[in-house]
Amino acid sequence: MRQFNLVRLAFFQMGFGIMLGFLHDTLNRVMTSDLGISSTIVFGLISLKELLAVFGVKVWAGNLSDRSHIFGYKRSPYILLGLLSCVFSFMFSPGAAYEVGIAGLEFSEMLPAMFTDIGLFKLVVIFLCFGFGLQVATTAYYALIADYVGDKHIGKVTSASWTLMVMTTIISARVVGTYLDVYTPERLANVAFVGGLVALGVALFAFAGVEERNSSSTKGKAEEALSFSQSIKLLVSSPKTLLFALYILVSIFALFANEIVMEPFGADVFGMKVGETTKLFRPTMGGVQLIFMLVVGFMLNKIGKKRGAFIGNLFCMVGFSIIIYSGFMLDETILRAGLVVTGIGLGASSVSNITMMMTMTAGRSGVYIGLWGTAQSLAMFLGHFGAGVIRDIVYAFAGDYMWAYAAIFGLEIVAFAVASLLLPRISQDDFEEESQVKIAEVLAASGVD
Repeated sequence: MRQFNLVRLAFFQMGFGIMLGFLHDTLNRVMTSDLGISSTIVFGLISLKELLAVFGVKVWAGNLSDRSHIFGYKRSPYILLGLLSCVFSFMFSPGAAYEVGIAGLEFSEMLPAMFTDIGLFKLVVIFLCFGFGLQVATTAYYALIADYVGDKHIGKVTSASWTLMVMTTIISARVVGTYLDVYTPERLANVAFVGGLVALGVALFAFAGVEERNSSSTKGKAEEALSFSQSIKLLVSSPKTLLFALYILVSIFALFANEIVMEPFGADVFGMKVGETTKLFRPTMGGVQLIFMLVVGFMLNKIGKKRGAFIGNLFCMVGFSIIIYSGFMLDETILRAGLVVTGIGLGASSVSNITMMMTMTAGRSGVYIGLWGTAQSLAMFLGHFGAGVIRDIVYAFAGDYMWAYAAIFGLEIVAFAVASLLLPRISQDDFEEESQVKIAEVLAASGVD
């Protein structure tokens, strides 16, 4: 039964793969390239889900799931709450996008109109609700994995989970791309409605019943729970913790800054249609990423998490360089080669970094995964929103979209290099040792024995 539950847990990310793939790829491309809404606004809307984590939603959710039981469960109620918030807001997103009244305006004209547009206000609320659900559900889910799975197998479960998410994103991209070859707003709305129902069903199958009532962590540590304020004191007073948080910030920025850029890149630079971009970028780059996430995930015990991340970083730097070259040459063959090389790097680096995040918990999975998730979300917010700002500003000065995308991809190359330089300074043993001392200090300062 335990093995079956491990398999089920890995399926959870598939539901979010469906929803995030649609938001990051299809809806993003429609709003940016087809509706003509400024990428600063579109990417800013998409990144709102990450901004909530920056303001502490992940730390709050992780801490609360560490300390409280609802009907005897620690993690499951928060996963369910977040899941429902995501699904219902996701279903309403396409309709709200077509109500935005600032589409087609020049960037300078959009700024004053932003504050009076009802459609844009609806989109802000929708993305905030989606973001709240995403942060709460995924934080509790990762904490459940850390509770349920031993360190020996956590890399395999994490690899399988992310592999299934990427696979689902690829398959759904192919299906959606084919369906949207005949494109209408009604068809776009149908995709969101059906996709939301499928995501809900898959996620419920994945986690419902896995957590036992009134159970404690499999690690067997009956430790005092930390309040939210104590958690913050612990985090800011620990140099090793902050160093790893910085590493996560840089590496996740490098990995995800391109996430919502690729399909607009195909439309703006290569002149591809909605169906073409949907069927090219995610299936090609994501397909290779899928394979190497699986391969590297099952080899991490042999090659090591830090070595896996470093190898991935090198491939990503080469891959994005090839993609930049392909854009200037307008050569789709070179572009496909660049997507393959980049996919190799993304697969190796992402699974290595996620596994590091899952194992650097010192017995406090809710608190530390909340922190790592906060650093990850800050990086994704900066990457997504920053990419939109760069695209608009560079295009305004250069008058050429390729220079704008070259600036975005070039910044990612620099971030991969910085992350590689930080890697040798990361030590799980040093982190665990410091964490025990700092936790004892925080509890002692609060008068807890």
